[in-house]
Amino acid sequence: MAKLLTPVIICFLCLIAPITVHAQQKYRVLYDYNTEATTYLALDNTNTVIDTLIKPRLRRNSLVEIKLVNVNPFAVDVVAEIKEEDLQTSGSGFNFTSLLGGISGMGGDNLGLNVSQSSLTNSKFFDSASRGASVSNAFTELSNKMTAVRALENTLKANLLNPNLDKEAILQNLKALAREQADARLSDPNANFYLYLSNLDKIINADRQQLSDDLDQMANQVEATTASDAALSRGELVERNRAIGNLEALKATLSNTVELTHLSIDEIRSLYTQLEAASFERTYDYQMDGDEVNINLKFVQSSFSESQDTDAEVTTLKTRSLKLFATGGFKINSSVALTLNNFGDKSKDFFISDDGVIGATANDYFIPNLSTMINFYPVIGDNFNVGGSFGLSIPLADDISGVNFLLGPSIFLGSKSRLSLSGGIAYGPVDRLTDGLEPGQTTNLSSLDNFTKSVYDFGYFFGISFSLFDIN
Repeated sequence: MAKLLTPVIICFLCLIAPITVHAQQKYRVLYDYNTEATTYLALDNTNTVIDTLIKPRLRRNSLVEIKLVNVNPFAVDVVAEIKEEDLQTSGSGFNFTSLLGGISGMGGDNLGLNVSQSSLTNSKFFDSASRGASVSNAFTELSNKMTAVRALENTLKANLLNPNLDKEAILQNLKALAREQADARLSDPNANFYLYLSNLDKIINADRQQLSDDLDQMANQVEATTASDAALSRGELVERNRAIGNLEALKATLSNTVELTHLSIDEIRSLYTQLEAASFERTYDYQMDGDEVNINLKFVQSSFSESQDTDAEVTTLKTRSLKLFATGGFKINSSVALTLNNFGDKSKDFFISDDGVIGATANDYFIPNLSTMINFYPVIGDNFNVGGSFGLSIPLADDISGVNFLLGPSIFLGSKSRLSLSGGIAYGPVDRLTDGLEPGQTTNLSSLDNFTKSVYDFGYFFGISFSLFDIN
């Protein structure tokens, strides 16, 4: 049997040898969350863009990089689904675990000291009204700084929760607000925002210490004044106690609000660090195996955003679908076929005439066969492809037996290339005379049943087949 199969195997190899083998190609599908623009790019082996595709048809079995940009990880999570196989993300770009663990509950927005100038200036126990007014102004300036810190924190959080802001916009908004604080001791936030926060923290702490010293001096002045004045009326005594109480209350309020401000600065520093490290991109890798691929993208509320909500539901912000169409590549499928095999005058029926002469009748007609085929073809279109087929067939005739080997070119039709028209070489059994008998000889034999044998020879076939399933 090996000798019989050798010619068929050689023909099979010769048929598929010219098929060109292409290197695996790379593509990038770029989706911008803000503009909702989708761009299709062809890449080289170094992932450098070499072409922009207007009507993309991606080569089958190529690598596809699906890249989502301007996706704010503080506001949005992405759920990607695909029918053929799961997308494997190459990097989440942001870790919320450390961020959520570092967020502490803050006090209310009222960081102002709410200092009344009258409590510092309208008292007989102070040696100068201007001193009290100066301290009151210092309190107001410090309160404004701390209010500005709280505004920075609220602005940063609000921007982080806005899915329509990209990373650059959030940074610009934060630094623009920081520049509005007019203090010569502050450094430029654009040059180094961490240095700006450190200087802001240092300035607030220095102002707090200066005000605390001023309040201590004013309290000492009240005590010194009342100690030297032995004849205090009941009303003056009440006023003295009220002045000392106000100074102590101011020191306590000053300490509490400055501590809250330090926490706010730490919060801003932590969020800013996370923002700098965060990637506003998502990248998924996929191998283009299917003819048509639907990639569904669901943009939902992020864990960080959900933690800032009062409700427990995760909000879906929007959903988008990306469709990829494949072309090219090499496909193999199997099919069931009805073929017509013909061996011409190579296949003959032998008989003995009434005169004892050996005769031969050529079977030069088409014999129907039931066949199974293996089809292979490079994909060049959706509804029309050209390739080859290799198969086995069994004759549908009682007087003919044996397996035929089929090999030849095929035309594949239909959206799935299920229908194919084939033709080519048939290699099957035909009868031959033995013992030196030849047609035309005179013999005294009454029958040739024991003087014929089956040998394999070449013929040709035509057929139509319908494929069952794809092998690859």
